Amino acid sequence: MEKIGIFYGTTSGKTEAIADEIDFNLRKHDHEVFNVADGIDEIENFKNLILITPTYGVGELQKDWEDHSSQLKNMDFSGKKVALVGLGNQFTFGESFVEGMRKLYDIVIENHGEVIGFTSNEGYKYQESEAVIGNKFVGLALDETNQDNETPERVSVWIKEILKEFY
Repeated sequence: MEKIGIFYGTTSGKTEAIADEIDFNLRKHDHEVFNVADGIDEIENFKNLILITPTYGVGELQKDWEDHSSQLKNMDFSGKKVALVGLGNQFTFGESFVEGMRKLYDIVIENHGEVIGFTSNEGYKYQESEAVIGNKFVGLALDETNQDNETPERVSVWIKEILKEFY
């Protein structure tokens, strides 16, 4: 399997903690972790990617991702497999739960990448989300405010699934 690039944007530190959890679960696999605040140039060097973003406002990308969105929109994702992780609060922002993840999904698909790692929307109590296609989230949805006790198991199960799909 080729090396995995993990890219995350964080404001409050919760997303960085998720990147650490993913890092821990991938400890036996070749991977590298990048904070998007330091740039996204390295994305082009990986065929296997995990992109992690919290959702802010009403379905918006986190600021560091937003700062690099024009560069991201110009990247060619051909031949890349991309797994997405979105953080959000399903109760306070139930009308736009983890929609930042959908923004990344749209960019990857529009630029010819393959998104893997869809997860069931069962077990969540949100109103609606553009990050759901056919009763599945376009990646791993996490709510660190209301369901943080479920995060370790969700991450562990999801990592095992996406590893089967990476090259």
